Amino acid sequence: MGFSGAVLWWEEWQLHVLVLTSLFLQCFLFFAGVLRKRCIPSWLRFLIWLSYIGSDAVPIYALAILFNSTKKQEWAVSTHHHSSERVLWVPILLVHLGGQDGITAYNIEDNELWKRHVVTAVSQVTVAIYVLYKSWPSGYSISAIESILALFLFFYGIFKCIRKPWDLKKVSINSLVDSTGSKETGQINSLHVYVRSAVYYFCGGSDEGNNNYMTFWNPFDAFVDLAPSYSERLWSLKVLVHNQDAAHRLAQSALSVTFDRLYTKESLKTMPRWYTCSIDICTIIPLVSALQVLVFVLIVTFHMDGIRASFNHTEVTITFILIYCAAVMEAIIPSAMRIKSIHEWFNQQRHQWPDQVAQYNLIGYLARDKRHPWLKKLATLLCCKDLLDQLWSMAPSKSSPDITKLIHGYIARGWTEHHIKDTPTYRAFNDNRGQWTLSREGCGGSLEWSLRRPFDESVILWHLATDFCFHRTVTPSSHEAARRCREMSNYMAYLLFVKPDMLMTGARRSLFRAACKDIQCLLNEDLQQDGPENTLLDDQGELTLNIAQRAMITDNAPHIVREARWLSTCLMALRNDDEEDKMWRVIQGVWVEMLCFSAGRCRGYLHAKSLGSGGEYLSYVWLLLLYMGMETLTEKMQRTELHEDRIAVGMSSAAPMAATSDENV
Repeated sequence: MGFSGAVLWWEEWQLHVLVLTSLFLQCFLFFAGVLRKRCIPSWLRFLIWLSYIGSDAVPIYALAILFNSTKKQEWAVSTHHHSSERVLWVPILLVHLGGQDGITAYNIEDNELWKRHVVTAVSQVTVAIYVLYKSWPSGYSISAIESILALFLFFYGIFKCIRKPWDLKKVSINSLVDSTGSKETGQINSLHVYVRSAVYYFCGGSDEGNNNYMTFWNPFDAFVDLAPSYSERLWSLKVLVHNQDAAHRLAQSALSVTFDRLYTKESLKTMPRWYTCSIDICTIIPLVSALQVLVFVLIVTFHMDGIRASFNHTEVTITFILIYCAAVMEAIIPSAMRIKSIHEWFNQQRHQWPDQVAQYNLIGYLARDKRHPWLKKLATLLCCKDLLDQLWSMAPSKSSPDITKLIHGYIARGWTEHHIKDTPTYRAFNDNRGQWTLSREGCGGSLEWSLRRPFDESVILWHLATDFCFHRTVTPSSHEAARRCREMSNYMAYLLFVKPDMLMTGARRSLFRAACKDIQCLLNEDLQQDGPENTLLDDQGELTLNIAQRAMITDNAPHIVREARWLSTCLMALRNDDEEDKMWRVIQGVWVEMLCFSAGRCRGYLHAKSLGSGGEYLSYVWLLLLYMGMETLTEKMQRTELHEDRIAVGMSSAAPMAATSDENV
């Protein structure tokens, strides 16, 4: 077949291909939408995004082809069955334009662009009405029952198209702020009273007057940076401080339900009553579903009885496929989900959120470039080296329950061991990023210098030092604390390089690349070439030991590498004669505090945004902190006491001056 033959074939079959492609995209999104809450490969997530984009473009293109086919007089009177088949394609394509309930928005920015989607929906409906009008068969070429069914289906498609921007508007940031704002309840109306009540309770005080708060606060408040009421936070703290499993399930459920609220329509059907903010257009969903079932049953019955005799078997087959698939996705499966047993199983699965810990390693990045020099050259040539570096991370760790246990224990000890005594100590505990561990282990004087620098620099410094200690240990694989420390270290490096905005506002990704260049200069070799003298340096462990050795014997070693080598030496000096527990206890405690410090200083909007791409373990830590009574970002940003302290200092310094003036007078 030549080029002209291919063009003729496409002109004849393009409408069939486009209609089936649109159906395939809808089916793929229907089943793949729930996979976004799972840890899936990047290529599959890319296909979901591509299908989400194409689910609007392909039906519009098909509608345009349908309209153009009327001008070519393809719907002649002699082919009335041909026309009666295609007249059902227009409303089905309009239903496709309404999208799937499981993937209303792909990114959180889609919710903020709801006004643009209103214009898009109006234009889509207008085009569909015009196409249906122009393509409607004249005379007796279409029966009355087929006309009624096509119009019913068309009105349902219009409803879906209009509902889509409405759903996006309901979960835009401004709408969430207006609808989920917390109202202070109970007798606790200030941070001082809240901290004093919590300290009194953990010191053995009574719990009277606080048993009436039997529901946890709305998690949507946190994602728009609204602090929950102190009474609700105190109640959740008392419940969860000694119950790690309940805290774990609650944080997972909150992330899952928030994902449903922001990115799907499922939450409006299945979310708990206390999650529902207001009654909206979706309250008529049961009626619409019943109408769907009726319409599709009548359509199928009609076609089974009267259209089998149509001479165009291809279009009859396509119409049957479109109707049956639409009935399954729009009516049968949603109706089956209302069965109690299926509904309970679905909710149980829906509230499970993956909390795997992503991994990235600076020295591993260098070793990877050495093992695959051709890939580095190709990516550089294609100007996609940065994208490849961010996507090609290490396999995620599955030991998140162990890290979660450490974080829960750290927060619980802050309350139960009376490290939090009043408001100043409460805020100091929330500001720790390793100082508390160093002070508790008695090594603050020798190691605290490593924390007196910008947070992103401390992350790089401790990341390198953790690797030096890990690979210099005789049997690191047999030491659980060493493994957990390195996984937390790799996760913080991942945040710095891949998602620096979530690590902390103003975190510099360039520090990661600068450290890589410094290490390359230290090695004084071209990592893109292999040679007999460096064949072992593509191994991460050998490369780490080589860097540590060169940093020790080289006078002009880079500043960050030299400091990391010195920090690792100080940490190694903490080891006891028979065990290494203290060294790894210190490293572990510092990383736990850094995780909590970073999670508490990331905006709720960024946590909500990350849910659309599979979520981050940092969001889980952030919710765990909030449920266990820690300071919110809003409270950190609105600390009025800082201003009052300045006034007090100014008044105390002005008092001696006033006294001196009185004496002179």
